Amino acid sequence: MPIVAFYSNNSNPDLQNQWENRLQAHYPEISLVPLFSDQAESAITALLWKAPLERVNTLKNLKVLISLGQGVDHILKDNIIDNEIPVVRIVDTFMAKSMSHWVAMSVLNFIRDTFGYYNQQKNKTYKPRKEINFTTLKIAVYGVGEIGSVVVKDLKQLGFKVYGWSRTKKNIAGIDCFIGEDKFKYLLKSCDIHICLLPLTIQTNNIFNNSTFKIMKHGSCFINAGRGEQVVEEDLIENCQSGHISLAILDVYRVEPLPKNSRLWEQENIKIWPHVAAETNPETAAKQIANAIKCIENGKIPPNTIERKLGY
Repeated sequence: MPIVAFYSNNSNPDLQNQWENRLQAHYPEISLVPLFSDQAESAITALLWKAPLERVNTLKNLKVLISLGQGVDHILKDNIIDNEIPVVRIVDTFMAKSMSHWVAMSVLNFIRDTFGYYNQQKNKTYKPRKEINFTTLKIAVYGVGEIGSVVVKDLKQLGFKVYGWSRTKKNIAGIDCFIGEDKFKYLLKSCDIHICLLPLTIQTNNIFNNSTFKIMKHGSCFINAGRGEQVVEEDLIENCQSGHISLAILDVYRVEPLPKNSRLWEQENIKIWPHVAAETNPETAAKQIANAIKCIENGKIPPNTIERKLGY
């Protein structure tokens, strides 16, 4: 019987049981045990989301770590986990489409000034507001991997001029995709909406800061559903206060949950979402997690095993 150590953001027994039932539908022998239990000592697999890595590191029989989400930075942070232990992430078409819906909604809210209309309603003001011409608008998506590639395609289908930027060259039909620092600056200068979907790595940490915000056009929109550590939050606040960034829509933060004393809450043109743009869908993720566990049991490398040197 495959014993899997389980932890999901201060998980409770009900959540663990729900995941065990879903996984057993695809692999009946699976048994989930709490990360801090004695049974976890014999686990060869750990299924994790934002787990205490010091505890994970004490489990000497582990052969693989599986992230309960697309991101793996919560496992790789501080280099606590042995580099020899494979890390597997979820790659889910449901998550990709969910992210695409959230991004499209955010873009449309900016173009149609949705929040301006909401404020007018409070004052019973009935008048049209300025609409941005979407035919001349340029959108940059930073990070066009498994999720970002879906986002750029869907934005193009809506009639937008969309550009992609990533660490390695991507070939996406109908989309101009760029690599390198020079092209990064080119997109910062030339685009009106900037969407961060990058994985968190040493290179992308703090990539959006005062210098990069200043390169953007005055009145740009900034949308982040990548990772909070990619944005210097005080720099974003400063540029939103000045109006250089006219609207920021955020789903991720350096500290989560976002502290009540964070200045991000106070800025009217910064809109807060609680890391829900693309949540893991248990029904669609369970099959691939169960398959990954089967692979480990049979001495095979699971699909979607990350490259540790790249961080994703």
